[in-house]
Amino acid sequence: MEYYEPESQPNPYSYRSFPLIAGILLIIAGAFSIIIWIPILAVDTTMIEQVVDITQFQQIDPSITIENVKEFFNICATVGIIISIFTILGGILSIKRKQWGIALSLSIIGLYGFFPLIIGGILSFIALILIALSRKEFQ
Repeated sequence: MEYYEPESQPNPYSYRSFPLIAGILLIIAGAFSIIIWIPILAVDTTMIEQVVDITQFQQIDPSITIENVKEFFNICATVGIIISIFTILGGILSIKRKQWGIALSLSIIGLYGFFPLIIGGILSFIALILIALSRKEFQ
């Protein structure tokens, strides 16, 4: 007796949710990073003077001023926010299951945005692994 199997239909229970989980992790990592970088962008010179001892920098280069330190913080915060935006875009692509290579590369970029909050780098790393494992599920 032969067993007849009807045309195979996708089993909804075998649907893997790795891209969805990875996308959520990337969006959370990007949002945390933006939340951390925005106040750093808004720091003024009086606050920097309270935290940073400028005389140590001036021993290396006497031309360094508090304004130079503020500009450095602004540049770091701007780059951090841009990296965070790329991380969020990678999360959106992962949730939509589109463009696996770009989603993977944006999750790699998310690893570099972890500086102020190490949890963002950990979440991006987990998302990177999940995206790498779920290549077949992307269009």
